[in-house]
Amino acid sequence: MDRIYMNRIPGSERIHIEIASHEVADLLDDLPDENPEWFDATKKLRAILAQADKDFHKARWDNAAATEGAR
Repeated sequence: MDRIYMNRIPGSERIHIEIASHEVADLLDDLPDENPEWFDATKKLRAILAQADKDFHKARWDNAAATEGAR
């Protein structure tokens, strides 16, 4: 998470965090199972991370298969 952008415009305050693909699994380790007591934002973040992890894993698998097939 080397790049973090903050929008400080009143009414549009937000944080934009770039998360590298190798950091996603680490974050999921810290949020192992959805907890009913979590805030909705935490639940949504975990769902986003879980989907990203699946997508990144598939992309790595597909890239490895394509590389192996090119040999």
